[in-house]
Amino acid sequence: MGSVCVIGLGYVGLPLALLAAEKGYTVYGVENNVQKVNILAEKHSSLLINHVDAFLSDVIIIAVPTPVDESKNPDLGPVQEACEEIARCMRGEGQLIILESTVNPFVSRKFVLPLLEKNGFVEGKDFFLAHCPERIDPGNAKWNVSNIPRVVGALCPEGLEKVKNFYQNILSADVKVLSSIEAAEMTKIYENSLRAVNIAFANEMAIVMQNMKLDAKEIITGVKTKPFGLDLCFPSCGVGGHCIPVDPFYLIDESQKRGFDPSFLRTAMKVNTFMPGYTVSLLMHAMNDVGKSIKGSTIGILGVAYKKDVDDIRESPALEVIKRVKSLGGDLKIYDPFLPEYSTATKEEVLASDAVLLLTDHSEFLSYDYFSVPVFIDGKNVLDKNKVGGVYKGIGR
Repeated sequence: MGSVCVIGLGYVGLPLALLAAEKGYTVYGVENNVQKVNILAEKHSSLLINHVDAFLSDVIIIAVPTPVDESKNPDLGPVQEACEEIARCMRGEGQLIILESTVNPFVSRKFVLPLLEKNGFVEGKDFFLAHCPERIDPGNAKWNVSNIPRVVGALCPEGLEKVKNFYQNILSADVKVLSSIEAAEMTKIYENSLRAVNIAFANEMAIVMQNMKLDAKEIITGVKTKPFGLDLCFPSCGVGGHCIPVDPFYLIDESQKRGFDPSFLRTAMKVNTFMPGYTVSLLMHAMNDVGKSIKGSTIGILGVAYKKDVDDIRESPALEVIKRVKSLGGDLKIYDPFLPEYSTATKEEVLASDAVLLLTDHSEFLSYDYFSVPVFIDGKNVLDKNKVGGVYKGIGR
């Protein structure tokens, strides 16, 4: 079957590496996190981690993070480091290099390609560069790395044929061939930007409805009875994960460089980044209702992870909520069953707090007894308000 090297063994790279090994490839993994390397070596003996021959593989897949900095500007540092290491160690001879990391259009051609060619190798002759943007939904039992349809693009026809064949070999899903590598880049940015806009609309309408004393969850449930023409999201305390809060900023940056400011998308991102602060304002109002303030009160936090039943905190809105509550003088009690390292209290101590904020909709939390909680802020709108004995406030409820 040949050999595969996956650079970056996180939520994207590790499942892909394990799938390739399962399909019969010799799989090398490259990972800079020493602590993670030791754990992976113990748990996944099928992977050759940080092996000297890794960059000689027939297929090299870059699956490193593509974050934004504090100013929301794209940070391609991890991609650059990976490309420079590949350029130093690659053998050429028709190797296929696939960028799975999410990037804006033209990054593969104008940023990645020069890095790979700087030591004399030529794309289309010595190696082939392709892009297959990652699609993964951590914690989703139905859709996993093996059955999610993928799109591919490349810089030349031979590279396109190679990348199509590789993913068809390992996936039990459709592989859609696109006309260019830029089309593949734009596909991922488009889908995540669309999701961000839909979430922003739900969040903004939740604030509108809350001011009208209407229940956003009830309204959206009513709207969902229409069987066509809708793609609805529910409002929440914010957007998390490595995609939705980040990828649209790559598109905004590239578009602005080309002379057009995508103000609609920029406004949507502004709405989503506003939601953690709005959640804290709900807490402030609810505390006032019971004659207390955040300062000096015990504030329980249920959930730090960015989504249900996972241990991933990347871009989690809970982190910003916690930061703001702490700055207002709240005595924080934090519990997340998936992130014990971030937990500072037991669930019993959290439920005994002056107020409780549910910031992640872990399945476990739905079975708790909240009847004795004086103030409850439902940041995910998952609880029946009648199950809370004290003041209940949700996002738009």
